[in-house]
Amino acid sequence: MKKRPLWGFLCLILMTVQYSFAQELTAEICDKKAEAILQFKNDFKDYPPALINELIEYITPCAEENYSQTSPASTYAKGLLHHQKGDFGYLFGKNWELSQFYLFRSSAYNNYAPGMFTYGTYMLSNNFIRPRDFINYKEIRQDFEWLLSQGYKPDEVNYVLGYLNLKGLLGINSQVSLEERIIRAKKHFEDSNHPMAKHWLAIMHYYGYGMPQDKAKGLQILADNDILNSRTLLSYLQNQNTDWIPISAEEFPLQFSYNFPKPEVHTLKDKVYEGHLIEYHIVPKEEGVRRYMPMSLDLSYRSTSQGDSNTGYKLTLDGQTIWITGSLSNSYNSVALNVPYHHSFSLPPLENLLQDHPDKNTVTYKVSGYIHIRETTINGKTALVGTLPCVVAERNEPTGRIMRFVLYPKDGEPELSATSGTLTTKGSNILDKNFATISPNPIGNQFTITYTLDQPSTIEVAVYDFFGQQRIQVPVQKNTTNGTQTITVDSAGLPGGTYIIQMMIDGQPYSKTVIKE
Repeated sequence: MKKRPLWGFLCLILMTVQYSFAQELTAEICDKKAEAILQFKNDFKDYPPALINELIEYITPCAEENYSQTSPASTYAKGLLHHQKGDFGYLFGKNWELSQFYLFRSSAYNNYAPGMFTYGTYMLSNNFIRPRDFINYKEIRQDFEWLLSQGYKPDEVNYVLGYLNLKGLLGINSQVSLEERIIRAKKHFEDSNHPMAKHWLAIMHYYGYGMPQDKAKGLQILADNDILNSRTLLSYLQNQNTDWIPISAEEFPLQFSYNFPKPEVHTLKDKVYEGHLIEYHIVPKEEGVRRYMPMSLDLSYRSTSQGDSNTGYKLTLDGQTIWITGSLSNSYNSVALNVPYHHSFSLPPLENLLQDHPDKNTVTYKVSGYIHIRETTINGKTALVGTLPCVVAERNEPTGRIMRFVLYPKDGEPELSATSGTLTTKGSNILDKNFATISPNPIGNQFTITYTLDQPSTIEVAVYDFFGQQRIQVPVQKNTTNGTQTITVDSAGLPGGTYIIQMMIDGQPYSKTVIKE
C-alpha cells in the first residue's frame, strides 16, 4: 500500500474510533485506541511529523497517570510515537526523553509484555537518543526471565538472556557464579533460533566456553549463519592468530582474588609503577589472555595552571599518555583511585578482537568509577594488581573484570640481565628508550633490531618471556664498529606471547617489550 492511501486509511480508522468513543474514556476505549495505532507501528518511520503529532495528541489522554495503569498499551503507543520524533519534555521537574519515560511506564505497569520487551532492548542497544549513565541490568534480566516464562517472543528473549549471561551483565550483587552463567548462556542460545543467538553460540564453541573448544564447529556455525555479523567474524577469525597469550599459573588466580592486604595511600603516593595491562577475553581462561599492553602509572599528582589539561595522575598505555582526574583514597579492602563520571577518560582505540562488522575494526574503552588497587607478591616480586572499570564506548556496555593490570614499583621494577638469565633490579645508567627500533612489532618468525653507535662497542642481545625466563641468546658481538647497525634474530621457535628484548651495550641495558602473534 502506498504511503498517501495508508495515511488516509489510518486517519479514517482514528476518526471512526474517535467518533464511536467520544464519551468518557475507559480502559476498554483506551485499549481500542491504542490497538488502532499499534497495528501500523512498523510504518511510523514513513509518517510525516504532522501525522505523528496528531497521533500523539489522540492517544495522550489514555497514556497519562489515570489510565496508563489500566491501559498500558496506550502508554506503549505514545512511547513509540515519541521515539519516532525524538521528543524531550519536562515531567515532574526533570527533562526526560519522552520515549524512554513512557516505554518504561508501559513496562512497569501490569507487566505489559510489549512495553517490557521494547524498553529492555532499547536500553541494551542504545536505541534512545540520550546515552544512559546507568542501565539496570538486574531489572532487565528479571523482566526478560518473566517474558520467557510467559512464552513471549522466545527466540528474541532467549538470545538477550544468553548475551546477558555470557557477558556477565546480570546486575549489581548478582550471586550467579561464572560457571553457572556460562551454562545458562549456552542453554539460552541453544533454545533460540535468532541468528545472533547462533552467532554467539559459534563463539562459545570456537573459544571453548562451557564446552570443549572446537574451532572447526564454531567456524561451521558461522558459515551456516548467513548474516553480516557472522560472515564478517568468520573472515576475521580465519585471518587472525586467535591463540591465547600465555599467563603464568601464579599470576592468573591473583587477578580474581581479594584475599591479600591492601596498601595504604601514603605508601603509594608520589611513586611510579610499571608493568602491563591485561585484557582477558569474554570469559577469563587459564590458557591465557587476549592482549598484553605495556603500562605505567605515576601516582605523583600534578597540578598546573588553569587551562592546562595535563593535570592529575599520569597513566601511560602502550606509549600513549593519559591524565587521570580523580582522588586517591583508602577504601574498604583496597586503595581506590576514583575517576568521576564527568572526568572519565578513554583508552587509545584498540583492535576489536571479535570483529563482527566491517566498520568496527577497533574498540574504545572508557574508564570511570573506582580503580581498585591491591598489593601482593608475584614471582617473588612486590606488585600492585587492580581493575580498570571500563565500558565499551561504542555500546555503553560494562566489561566486567576483563581489564586488569599488574604493576611493579619503578625503583625495584623487574628487569632482565643478559648474563644471569633471570630477573634483577634495573640499574641507574639506562640507555634512552628510543635507542633502538625493533621491526616488525608484533614480531614474526624473525625480527630486526636497528641501532646507532658513536663508538665501537660490545653488544649482547637476549630474548626473555614476560616471566623472566631466557628464550633466545644471540652470540656476543665484540668491538662492533660505530654507525648504524642491524641484528636479525630468529624467533621462529617462540610461541605467541609477550616478550622482552634485552640489549647490553658495553654493560648499559636497553629493553623493549614486543608481542608475537
